[in-house]
Amino acid sequence: MRMKTLISVDMEGISGIVSRQETLPRSPSWPDGVKERYRQCRHWMVWDTNAAIEGALSGGATEVVVTDPHHQLNLPWDELHPKAELVRRDLIACTPDNILQGLDENFDTVLFVGQHTRYGHSRGLLSHTLTRPFSHVRVNGELADEVKLATARSGELGVPVALVTGDDAICHETQQWLPQVETAVVKYAIDTYSAVCLSKDEAHQRIRQAAKRAVEKTPQLRPFTFRKPVRLEVDLLNPTAAVRLTLLPGVKRTADLTVAYESHDYDLVWRILRAMVLMAMTTRDPIPW
Repeated sequence: MRMKTLISVDMEGISGIVSRQETLPRSPSWPDGVKERYRQCRHWMVWDTNAAIEGALSGGATEVVVTDPHHQLNLPWDELHPKAELVRRDLIACTPDNILQGLDENFDTVLFVGQHTRYGHSRGLLSHTLTRPFSHVRVNGELADEVKLATARSGELGVPVALVTGDDAICHETQQWLPQVETAVVKYAIDTYSAVCLSKDEAHQRIRQAAKRAVEKTPQLRPFTFRKPVRLEVDLLNPTAAVRLTLLPGVKRTADLTVAYESHDYDLVWRILRAMVLMAMTTRDPIPW
């Protein structure tokens, strides 16, 4: 039986990683030793990914496509499992499905590897939501992290999410609103910048086993979607960003640092959110403090 699986891989929730210096490739001012940490963590990223691929294949996946939305071009193409395909794209590529690049109605399931909690989580490791200067994102009045936002996008295409790997905080939070999901905890968050990390072998074993269970149970899973109409609210750290985002059709400023958008079409909400991210990333105070 055909079973096509998309694996979306972020970096903050990868086994062993606890620092932003280990996840950011573009910092010319950093010393060579710090840059070397990122280069090393690219290998850790592909190791977690390959463990998920191995588990998915043993669980019945017949096709596996991997997408790399974390600043792009992180996963070493020449180290990826030979039975998987890799979606690669340059940072300047402007596509609406950043987190789920490559996904369409022909897929059967989505697996999320290396995930993190939302901005402001009391304990989640390297927590944030999408980009600076975003702080909180709410959908229908409830806080939403990147996993939830992307799971709803996948659900609109009729594709269920079956797996989340990362720290214990994101695994626990996801299970609260998606009890069907399989999880693999690879580290236990202490606070935003520290965690108790499992050994490489134990972490990869957990990922393999969870991915296998996830694919095996896929035929029984139901896609997740938000209640319609979908009301999106974004809190920002920068008032200039709030002003700029109102240039998007239908986006209204509802408070000094908050903008909102509402639609019955989540595909449109998703696209507006993606446009918000790209616009907000260009907003910086010209006079440093």
